Amino acid sequence: MTTSPVEALERRSGYALVGAFAFGDSPELADELLAFVERGTKRATAGSLEPDATDEHPPEPGQRWGLLDGRGVGRFVMQTTEVRLGRLDSVDPAFAWDEGEYDRTYEDWLEGHRRFFSRQGVADPDGLEVAFERFRIVWPVEDVPVWLSDGVREIAVADRPWVTRLLRDRHGPGRSVGGELVDPTRLPGLVAERAGVPCGVLTFRPRPGGLTDVVTVDVVHPTDDVRTALRTAIEHLAEQAGWTGLRSR
Repeated sequence: MTTSPVEALERRSGYALVGAFAFGDSPELADELLAFVERGTKRATAGSLEPDATDEHPPEPGQRWGLLDGRGVGRFVMQTTEVRLGRLDSVDPAFAWDEGEYDRTYEDWLEGHRRFFSRQGVADPDGLEVAFERFRIVWPVEDVPVWLSDGVREIAVADRPWVTRLLRDRHGPGRSVGGELVDPTRLPGLVAERAGVPCGVLTFRPRPGGLTDVVTVDVVHPTDDVRTALRTAIEHLAEQAGWTGLRSR
């Protein structure tokens, strides 16, 4: 009797799964995208909600899914942490960053997904209804926060409500960056903690070619070292990502 990929992965991981899937539309692309998961950058994905799509219903927070490689072998178990439904072109730089592919920019994300869905026969990819899904890895090893420097990590899903309130209170609808009105609540960012309490936020806007704008730096409590820690962390991230430079307002 043949064992399905879901059954095999459930037995190995000990988790009950809703299902299992591979990223992309070819074995080669599945392996290429799975490598970003293994590297730790890819923690989001976007799937079509069209009636003829593979998934009949959008994913829900809390569900666990198996991730398959190009041969159909289960490699990871992911748990959905957040789902937003919307048009493909409603993506923002924060989601593009969390999807973690290639240069992680909004521009590269949108162009790449336009090409992908065009290959699926979608005439107007920008108007396609998709599920924007964030997830964490729970097997073979559970995700833990990655500290960039001195208590600074990337913004997590659980941070977004208070970060959004803070940024809206301090910066309103957006800031002008290079002639573009940028909403900092829709940007990737870093959070500084002291004794487990969030006390500072930095947002940034990656650009194609490797130049990244530091858009906002906010300290919640007047702690002298928080602003320095955030600046040091974005410099470390720039080095890791191979950016060509940082540009501050």
